[in-house]
Amino acid sequence: MNNPNYDYLKEKIPSDRWVLLQGSTRSGKTWSVINWLLHFCYNHSNNGIEIDITRKTYKQLKSTIWKDFEDITKMFGIYEEEKHHRTEHRYDLFGNFINYYGVDDGAKVHGRKRDILIMNEANQFPEDVVDQLTPRTRYKIIADFNPALGREHWLDKYIDEYGVLITTYKDNPHLTKDQVLDIESKRHNKYWWSIYGEGKRANVEGACFENWDEGAFSIEGQPIIDSWFGLDFGYSNDPTALVEVFIHKDTIYLKECFYETHLNTKQIANLCKEFCKDKLIIADSAEPRLIDELRKEHGLKIKGAKKVTINEGIVLMNDYKMIASGSNLKKELSMYRWADKGKTIPIDDYNHLLDSARYAAMFKLMNKNRGKYVIG
Repeated sequence: MNNPNYDYLKEKIPSDRWVLLQGSTRSGKTWSVINWLLHFCYNHSNNGIEIDITRKTYKQLKSTIWKDFEDITKMFGIYEEEKHHRTEHRYDLFGNFINYYGVDDGAKVHGRKRDILIMNEANQFPEDVVDQLTPRTRYKIIADFNPALGREHWLDKYIDEYGVLITTYKDNPHLTKDQVLDIESKRHNKYWWSIYGEGKRANVEGACFENWDEGAFSIEGQPIIDSWFGLDFGYSNDPTALVEVFIHKDTIYLKECFYETHLNTKQIANLCKEFCKDKLIIADSAEPRLIDELRKEHGLKIKGAKKVTINEGIVLMNDYKMIASGSNLKKELSMYRWADKGKTIPIDDYNHLLDSARYAAMFKLMNKNRGKYVIG
């Protein structure tokens, strides 16, 4: 009995440039990829096809997918030590060439070409590395991954274009009863079970905001008029970020406006005028000089945010459901998480639009009733 991942590879490889395998732990993704690879190289013997097997780091690769490659070829009795060039990380398989390396090896990422690329645990690859690998791949790209993606990831554009097969441990006919029991013993861990048991996507573990959905900046199909804006300043490494905000009953509506680096004061002012018109902007109060300049010299209706700790803002916003639109905003909501188990310190990343939203939301919500009133 074949694993569905193997059958999916056989079906999709002839027609699709990308073949995507999403699955829980022990769903058989890696073994299926290797088995497909063995059959492919055998059926195309002595063609000199260059195939690269990659993972985020060489250390991870060596102990996972490459170990599986060696184990499977030995199990089938086709492994030949003299064809394994360990120093070059290269194996001659039926007259085709398997190269294996971690994408932490910059020279191999930037300096080599291939016919087929295999990305193991592709969800861990930085997008800029993928952007180097894919143009240097002539024909096919196979990516397997578990769904620890958050709810916004660079893989999404390829999933949208090519589709994805989702499998779980239940699709793997070769697991023992004890292996199944070990997996199912973790049902109590909601995050782990969702991703590694059911093969579903979820926010990152310890996400600061969990009660949110993607949606239009509208209420019952009607455009929102009485909104206001939050603005967070950045420059080189961090972007300047503007978000439109409105609160209605138990819901905070958020809309990404701009998210750009290397903006000077005039450029910020022009973008704010484009999106905000004459509406109120609540900006990062740590930049009073810049706020004054935007107000006095560029005519923006802008004021500094009320002083409130980040934790207070997150707690207060979590009293509400959030509806968000904008790719960077969705990514931040998906990836912004607590740095500690006690949920006292959030990471200092994926927070530029969310800081903007916090400034704007706190301006309306800070009162003795902890925001339990309706705006609008």
